[in-house]
Amino acid sequence: ARRAAARAAAPRPPPADPGYIAARGATEQTACGEGSFASGTRNEVCELCVEGSYQGATGASECTDADPGHFATTGSTQQTACAKGSYTNETRQGECTPCAGGTYQDEEGKTACEPCEAGSYCAVGAAAALPCEAGSYSSATNLTDASEC
Repeated sequence: ARRAAARAAAPRPPPADPGYIAARGATEQTACGEGSFASGTRNEVCELCVEGSYQGATGASECTDADPGHFATTGSTQQTACAKGSYTNETRQGECTPCAGGTYQDEEGKTACEPCEAGSYCAVGAAAALPCEAGSYSSATNLTDASEC
């Protein structure tokens, strides 16, 4: 009875190096593609890199965390710099945060937004400080709309 139970158990996949997979009955291992990984030695499927991480190489055993000022979506092959008007100051982010009203960021890949300049206003997600309209002015640096000038 013990032999019958042993034969009924599903066969285990053959060993595969980390970063590679081997299906049951396979004689060769296959490298995981970009944006995915396999960390063990008996993998049958590659796993996608999770949000906030990426992998640009094939045959990887792990993914790389996105740097501050960058983000990566699920299955990314590279990190992407935060766009102008946004930022992130942490690693392993899946998206960037828009600059708050009264601040701006005119460069990509940044970890903070800058205070709006005197005589200007900055809406949420501003990529530049916009000058107050002719005939209006404010020395405040946190204005979010032209009507506040």
